[in-house]
Amino acid sequence: MPASMADVRKPPPPRAAPPQPPAPRTSRPAAGGQAQAPRVTPNVAELERQVGSLALSQIDGAGALAMMRALVWQGILARLGVAVPLVILHDLGCLITGLGGPGPVVKGIAESELCEAWRGLLVELGESDLVRAQAGWKHRDQMIGVVLARVFAPVVPQLPDDVRVLRPIELPVDAVHYAKVEPSSAYTRYDQRQTIAWLQTLTTHRLLPLLAVEQIDVDALRLFGLFRGGPGEAAAGVDLADLYNVMVSPALADVIDFSMELLPSILEVKREAGQQVFSIDGYASIERFGGVDDLELSQLAYDEDIFEQKFIDDELFYFTHEKQVENEHRTHYVLVDGSASMRGVREVFARGLALALCKRLALLGEHVILRFFDSRLYEGVKVGAQGHAEVPYVLQFRAEHGRNYARVIRQINAELSAPRRSGGGGGGKVLVYLLTHGECQLPPDDVAALAARAPIYGVFILPSSGVLDLGYLDLFYRVHVIDDQAISHGRRAQRARQIISDVEAGHRQAQPTRRKTGAPKTMSVGTGLKGQGRRRR
Repeated sequence: MPASMADVRKPPPPRAAPPQPPAPRTSRPAAGGQAQAPRVTPNVAELERQVGSLALSQIDGAGALAMMRALVWQGILARLGVAVPLVILHDLGCLITGLGGPGPVVKGIAESELCEAWRGLLVELGESDLVRAQAGWKHRDQMIGVVLARVFAPVVPQLPDDVRVLRPIELPVDAVHYAKVEPSSAYTRYDQRQTIAWLQTLTTHRLLPLLAVEQIDVDALRLFGLFRGGPGEAAAGVDLADLYNVMVSPALADVIDFSMELLPSILEVKREAGQQVFSIDGYASIERFGGVDDLELSQLAYDEDIFEQKFIDDELFYFTHEKQVENEHRTHYVLVDGSASMRGVREVFARGLALALCKRLALLGEHVILRFFDSRLYEGVKVGAQGHAEVPYVLQFRAEHGRNYARVIRQINAELSAPRRSGGGGGGKVLVYLLTHGECQLPPDDVAALAARAPIYGVFILPSSGVLDLGYLDLFYRVHVIDDQAISHGRRAQRARQIISDVEAGHRQAQPTRRKTGAPKTMSVGTGLKGQGRRRR
């Protein structure tokens, strides 16, 4: 028995050996775990520290959704290179978007004087035009992040050196990470010197955020809000830095104001009454698609095998009651003069008109490309009905390379003569819109070559008390002349709408109509501008 017992007790050491094989297994993930540890551990600590800063929040009525949106704003500012505590983004962002407002009494577990000063600053910020006009623009997260970055820009230089040099850490936006984090306990477990320093700087230099909020152009926010699919929502080509530059540049105010005069009426949905005539009997055409009852009788003469194969390959003919004519694919090139000759009121009119014209054509289903030129033709942006990449492009484009219009016209001729324009939307009919000044000298031969390839719409903005005298105007399909009276502040929007209406009338004329048997073939004729333009004969 003792020997057998000894034999029985020997197996445990071999069983104890298996714990050693897991060691190599854990050592392999250990390499991955050690690689992730430097990232995960600081992120978890930073996550809980930022959530702990919410214990100083002075906003009432904001729930979990407000915190998750604040995390998105924190990520946007991190990509812009600004490290701001979460509580400040949360409180000011909720104030701007209307998710909450300052409470009647001071909250928070920090010094009461600091919390009271922060609450008082929020009350003052709530009286600004930006907060009062919150219903007038769409509060997309990317736009809120850019606005917050603009507000904090003058505050950052006033921060202590050790806080100002901190690099931002982008936090995850998954709600699972924050489900078990309590702000009050997290506040006491982590160092909150960064948050305290930000609050002290904001309350000490309170005029800096107040002036920054007042300097934000609310019309620029409304301008972005007019377009469907704003920043971050199918807005390919729009960078946060571009949006930020639009916010901080006061020189764009005139273009923004003029665009706001045009776009609300241009982008509105227009309903037109009309008549439809339906035939009682008869057929309109013979097509490859249809029902069995409409099968052309001669198709039944095929052998059974051939008939089945033609049916599978859609090679049988059917009588159809309706003929659908597909719209011709067209590409519109809107070329805007960006040279020094277009500074001032001419630049404002040309860029505002280009923005409204491009968006209107895009809403009509056309393919539009917007480009600037001076001594060369620059790469442009594709304008779509769902995006707004053209807005910052139009507002902040600057070209300082002189003028060489002959080179520009040769460049556009070379692009249009190419067999396949890879960047221009492929083949199809091309239309060119030229927005320039009244002294734009172009080689007539090159203009004639361009006019042979595409109709040219010309919009010429005259200098003060000038006369349009260019030798190539007869080659243009349509010419609009903008004089001092038309470009005045009170009439410029009306004149721009007339130009867009004229272009839209030409678009309706070019649209094929759906015809039914028994209905006369008709074409809608748009009304031209009498005395304000001339057509090429």
